[in-house]
Amino acid sequence: MNNLPPPQKKSGFSDSEVMSQVKKERSTSQANPRDIIKADVEKSGGDFNQVYSKLVAATQSGKTRIMRSGNTLLIYNILSPNVAEVHISTLDSPKNLIKAVKEFYQAMLKAGFKSAVTTTNNSEISRVLSAAEIPVRVSQKPDATGQMTFELKFGA
Repeated sequence: MNNLPPPQKKSGFSDSEVMSQVKKERSTSQANPRDIIKADVEKSGGDFNQVYSKLVAATQSGKTRIMRSGNTLLIYNILSPNVAEVHISTLDSPKNLIKAVKEFYQAMLKAGFKSAVTTTNNSEISRVLSAAEIPVRVSQKPDATGQMTFELKFGA
């Protein structure tokens, strides 16, 4: 007779938030770039159709370009041959966002950019850049509405 051990109890992890996040990060599916931008614009309370049509026109002019890593987009305007104004739109997890930012930084350096600048009201972006080991200088200033904005300058 075969003496098998009793069946193991269920771990309870199959439906947990941790496992769902692991499954999400392992997923290779990529969102449509339009959906990434739409989620970002709607989160900030903007008009998606207006922003998207301006973005399409700007990319067609050649002065604005878009890079992608996972579900993160780097939208950048070329200010001069080695300086860019950058904006990030993402649906990625924080871990994948850091990975994407590292990839963007390396790609911009390879393309000859010496520095980039962005203005944001999200103070967390400097933490992301720091976690990605990107040297950054941060300055704070009030915007037109009196809220603090953060100007980030980074480069080699």
